[in-house]
Amino acid sequence: MIDTHSHILPELDDGSKSVDESINMLKVLKEQGITHVIATPHFKMTDNKTSIDDFLAKREKSYQKLINKIERQGLDLPKIFLGSEVLLTMDLIEADGINRLCIENTDIMLIELPYYEWQSWIFRMLYNLCDNNFIEPILAHVDRYVDFISKDMYEQLFSLGYKAQINTEFVDKKAAHKKLKKWLKSGQICYVGSDTHGIDFRPPTFDKYFKKIKKIAGDDFIKNADDCSAKLIKKLEK
Repeated sequence: MIDTHSHILPELDDGSKSVDESINMLKVLKEQGITHVIATPHFKMTDNKTSIDDFLAKREKSYQKLINKIERQGLDLPKIFLGSEVLLTMDLIEADGINRLCIENTDIMLIELPYYEWQSWIFRMLYNLCDNNFIEPILAHVDRYVDFISKDMYEQLFSLGYKAQINTEFVDKKAAHKKLKKWLKSGQICYVGSDTHGIDFRPPTFDKYFKKIKKIAGDDFIKNADDCSAKLIKKLEK
């Protein structure tokens, strides 16, 4: 299975603090049954002096530090693919080369929505970003907004027809189970990510997810998530 959302690249964002920590995170993910990992460091267009070129250069430097040590030590760890967790902001629409933030070898982008109450313009901006750039979005960790986003706002979001991702910690959130049940059943929520940030702070929890998800979401959800995972791996490895 693939982990679609992780912060395993060292010394890049608020995730892994070192190469050794990244390796330990990958070891845990492997123990939990993960074969492929998408590294999705945060990208926010409004960060001071941020540019896509600068971000990609820093991401590549971090990745090379990690992969070089993995290869030197001959470690058998999940295969890493490069992506980003792109925060949806007004100035993102105007950015040149936005497609370079997609997950490698695909037109798929992990998009994080703002952490405040959504309004209709958010959905128009998301649609325009994806439509104008031929981007297939994955809506990041939709379970993390349930405390301040209404069911009506979720209805508007999912009416766009986009696929979404839940974090493994979703299994411990009863409010999220109830509010997102419709889209778990419909198949729009079909990607799963650890959103791991460290070996101690927000460590991988696929073990807990696998133990609890069947009871919460049922066999159909599990089959759909497995199918989406397999299709994504196939795209990445073309």
